[in-house]
Amino acid sequence: MIYYTEKEIKEEIEKGKIIILRGDQVYDVTDFADRHPGGKEYLVKHVGNDVTQQMQSETYHHHSLAAYTILKKYCIGNLMQKNVNLRHRNGTVKNGTVNGTANGISHSNGTVHSYGHSVHHDHTFPDDPIDWNEPILFQVPKLGDRYFDWVHRPVDGHLRLMKSEICEYFSQCPWYVVPLVWIPVVLLMLYTSYSSLQDGPCSFAVTLTKGIPVTTYHMPLLFVIGFLLWTLDEYVIHRWLFHLCPPSNYPVVMILHFLFHGQHHKAPMDKVRLVFPPVPAAALGVLVYSVYCLFMPPTMALTVFAGSISGYIVYDMIHYYLHHGVPYGSYFKSLKRYHVKHHYQDQQKGFGISSKMWDYPFGTLIKE
Repeated sequence: MIYYTEKEIKEEIEKGKIIILRGDQVYDVTDFADRHPGGKEYLVKHVGNDVTQQMQSETYHHHSLAAYTILKKYCIGNLMQKNVNLRHRNGTVKNGTVNGTANGISHSNGTVHSYGHSVHHDHTFPDDPIDWNEPILFQVPKLGDRYFDWVHRPVDGHLRLMKSEICEYFSQCPWYVVPLVWIPVVLLMLYTSYSSLQDGPCSFAVTLTKGIPVTTYHMPLLFVIGFLLWTLDEYVIHRWLFHLCPPSNYPVVMILHFLFHGQHHKAPMDKVRLVFPPVPAAALGVLVYSVYCLFMPPTMALTVFAGSISGYIVYDMIHYYLHHGVPYGSYFKSLKRYHVKHHYQDQQKGFGISSKMWDYPFGTLIKE
């Protein structure tokens, strides 16, 4: 174990390190600060301080078991207590000096380290059958009935899903890909719908014998309806598809669940596994458009669907912002706190991401 004096900790902080204490343990969370679910500013605020009480409080920063597990990864040693004598196997350590070497520490192998960095990899799952040195997507069926519990125990880090470099590349998605891909699709849909309606209105059936003619003048209203419909689509997909507990006797279903959403809950701070890659997003898009076509003519459905895709773009940008941005304004600050609770405290509530609206009528609101 590496020991640090208060002076050494202060020197590291002056170099720009974000170091916090919990009891007599010392943590260097500099690399983690930008991914901290509560925001970097809260770690900066407590630099050099003991955060035990803050982590145990019932206020905004009540921390889950996952938080303590993730924190272990950044433990770099213990705080050297004043006037404590420690025994090195080759000599005496007194007040941080090993055989005349300052800032030293005895390891089990007898070596002396100065300002060392120790990282603990603890995945907090008993008898975890996952080999973390290998791609994990096709390993998840090994978990069987324990999968749902395992996937909701977050870890800090990047997950490699597939062995193939090509497949792995397309399974990841930077945030800016979403608007780059889908805004042109929205414009194409609107143009196609507009061109079709210019040739002649379509009829939206109100009854079996009577319909309402839909023209280009109705497109703005249809677009807004589609945008609002997305908020319901978002809730329904998130709750009843992404948070479905996959049956352990269907490995394919388990793999698909992990691919679509389980990976995000397992590694919620992974920047390239947050927004939806275009291929699975397109698959869900076809499903949503098909449902719309059951209730309205395809030309009309195109405009409504263009509005829904616009809602999806906004949703994915908000989702990324809540995880990796510093929210500005009371609405986004509240939404970030809400979504953090969904990931780390109550994963079976709080299914609204861009809005809490549908959590109210469906009874899944997480209380502040």
